[in-house]
Amino acid sequence: MKGLRPLRLDDFLIKVNYGLQLFPTLMKRYLPGEGKNPIPCLLFFPLILIIVSVFINASALAQPDKEKKLSQFDRLAEKATALNKRGQYEEVISLLEPYKNNPQNDSALFYNELGIAYRHKGKLTEAVQAYQLALARDPQNPVIMNNLGYTFYLKKEYDQAVELLQKVTRLAPFFKEAHANLSLAYYQQQKYQKALEEIDQVLKIDPDYKQARNFRENILKKIKEQKK
Repeated sequence: MKGLRPLRLDDFLIKVNYGLQLFPTLMKRYLPGEGKNPIPCLLFFPLILIIVSVFINASALAQPDKEKKLSQFDRLAEKATALNKRGQYEEVISLLEPYKNNPQNDSALFYNELGIAYRHKGKLTEAVQAYQLALARDPQNPVIMNNLGYTFYLKKEYDQAVELLQKVTRLAPFFKEAHANLSLAYYQQQKYQKALEEIDQVLKIDPDYKQARNFRENILKKIKEQKK
């Protein structure tokens, strides 16, 4: 069908990863606690079933021709994902670097995983370059955009961090990590009221986020100091 982009494994894995990040938040937000009205919960369960069904069907579509359709870069990216989860960042860099300049490499996941490894090793300029290459291959991916925005924050390039993280929160309003990172960037710009608004969004999504509550107290102190 014209205009329908075929399912790519790297797109699928990154988007499913984002979906799985949101799932506990949505469950916590919509499932009723003791003494609460169960009707919203009953209405929400069909949506859960639809989401799970989509993931299962997409996975099934990706699997039959996996060996035939997966490029060597996709396979490398899968290995890198597992290594990054174990904190083996040097191994990821050694695995992926020989292929990063290959003109046939169109795997967004490859460059995202390379960016993660670079960032954890303190190679922030290289991380930015890797994330930008990932984003060029999947321009609307909120996970990659958040990773790049946070790396700009670590590089103290706060204007660029804010600009990108604002896009992420518009694209994925329930992405609490993006709201948290945007709050951090506003804080460094001394825009404490905006920092407060973003951290309040984090706590609205996840009321039990202890680090966010502690950071909120710091923001309130700064706001009081500004008013003196």
